[in-house]
Amino acid sequence: MAGLRRAPTSTFLLVAFALLSRHVSAVKVTVPPGRTECVGESVDAEHFAIPGGPRVDGRVLVSGNSQYYVPFVTIRVLSPNGDQLWQQQHVYSETHFNVGARGPGSYKVCFYNPWESRTDAIVDLVYFTLAHLRRGSGAITIPKGTQDDRNKEVASTDHMDDVRRTILGMSEFMQVISGSQKYLTRKLERHQETMESNKRRTLFYTGLEVMVLLVVGVVQVLAVMGFFKTGKFSKVSV
Repeated sequence: MAGLRRAPTSTFLLVAFALLSRHVSAVKVTVPPGRTECVGESVDAEHFAIPGGPRVDGRVLVSGNSQYYVPFVTIRVLSPNGDQLWQQQHVYSETHFNVGARGPGSYKVCFYNPWESRTDAIVDLVYFTLAHLRRGSGAITIPKGTQDDRNKEVASTDHMDDVRRTILGMSEFMQVISGSQKYLTRKLERHQETMESNKRRTLFYTGLEVMVLLVVGVVQVLAVMGFFKTGKFSKVSV
């Protein structure tokens, strides 16, 4: 029984170490008009040993600093062989891609800002990762028998491979969850910035309108008072 109690603890520590040692890719790039910027993410071969279909998953936010033009970009996802896996044109605000992976190697996501955009595009790649979102049968079986037989079975290579694949699958899934949380946080921050910008702009124009009305009112009062000044009208003799 002591062996069964220690095994879950060691497995939990392995899972925690794997989750903490990996990170969700996140990068923000500025793409001038007529330029293309690419970001790569390497995927090891061990990830393709996990049961289920591996998917390349990511979320992108697009914004700009110009007050007169709204930038838009074309986004492409490329396989390690350079094949195009996914593309979307005229992305003004945000998008989400989820496509099947094609083996280990370096996957790229490229952002093209056309000349028609007329301004720099700020592209926020919130996360870009590989995940087995549809997992097959990868449950870890607890061996039967005496304590010595269980310890030998747990220490076997096949069993440890199952544990490692399960940890990798959980790590991938946590990357997607963490990336989705970052995406919601970034989106909320962008909405707050938009609200603050609209508030400042509304207050500015409201104040300007009040000042114009006050100036117009003062001018009208002065004009009316000027007509009633002494000597303004000439006397008419009868």
